[in-house]
Amino acid sequence: MTIYRVIYNPQSGKQGATRIAKWFAAAAEKRGHVVRLAPTERATDARDFAFTAMSDVVVAVGGDGTINQVAAGLVARRHPPLLGILPAGTVNNLAKVLHIPLLIPLAIAGLLDGTPQPLDIGLVNGQAMISTLTLGVLANAALSVTQQDKQRFGPLIYLTRGLKVLLQHQHWQLTLTAPQQTWQQDTSFVLVTMTNSVGGFTNFAPQAKPGDGLFHVFVAPKTGRWHSLMALPYFLSGNFAKLPGMTYFTASQLEVSAGKSLRSRIDGDPSTSLPLRMQVVSGKVQVLTPGKN
Repeated sequence: MTIYRVIYNPQSGKQGATRIAKWFAAAAEKRGHVVRLAPTERATDARDFAFTAMSDVVVAVGGDGTINQVAAGLVARRHPPLLGILPAGTVNNLAKVLHIPLLIPLAIAGLLDGTPQPLDIGLVNGQAMISTLTLGVLANAALSVTQQDKQRFGPLIYLTRGLKVLLQHQHWQLTLTAPQQTWQQDTSFVLVTMTNSVGGFTNFAPQAKPGDGLFHVFVAPKTGRWHSLMALPYFLSGNFAKLPGMTYFTASQLEVSAGKSLRSRIDGDPSTSLPLRMQVVSGKVQVLTPGKN
């Protein structure tokens, strides 16, 4: 018998998360497991529920933002329970990376028969990160993307808005410091990913793995109009690191600073401002992925 705590936002997606949580409960209880539903009311509830859960598995029902909050609660524990994911977001970056089906009946079956695998969690000024961090024009572009935009256009909305903002030629002087090297660059954006999926595009960084213990860092040069348009085929083909002028490196720790205020976005949501101190917590959190035990 397995005890599951299922965390979800009952106001999310026209109460779709509530239906998914109840579907999972019915399927799990049919197998003789115990399910405790934990609907959230406040922004911090998902993190708090995960931190205090007395269960074998904590299930996050939602998109990357919900998973982020649940992961934040788990990584703060000494010996966290397993993480389960039922995707109910718009982009579902992490679910795609972990090959969790987006069709809920298949996702439920995959969770109940799942196999644990390590999942790296990034800490950025103490805040959790499961997928991506952006600075500069990519973060600014996301500000104009509404939930309705994401539901209507999917991941393409980030690409089109990003190109539009790139053409405005905004740039910042940033300093990035890793354990063995320091970079100072006039850049239009910085993107840090922990997986191969960014904005729903799963071939963005093919070399990135969710348990490799690394941040994969892309620092874009100050761009002109034609250089901005050149980025599109590199992005779509998974060769972003080969874009002329792009700096790419990996690190398990990273510091980012600038001469003026700049705010980051983590896993799609507004987050902490510079300076940033980042580290990867590897091997502590285990996530259930489809497969037979």
